Amino acid sequence: MLDLGRKVVGALRDHPLALALVVINLLFLTGFGFMLREIARAVARKDALLADIASHCLR
Repeated sequence: MLDLGRKVVGALRDHPLALALVVINLLFLTGFGFMLREIARAVARKDALLADIASHCLR
């Protein structure tokens, strides 16, 4: 497994364009994951607010 990692690093060192594409893809996926987490938090806040409003309406 360690040998495979060394071969991959060596290949990326020889091809800087491939390395740049890998880095850009990792940044894109990280940003997308962060965005999805923030959307999930916003939905949770909205659901809590709507539940609070509904509890006031049912009194």
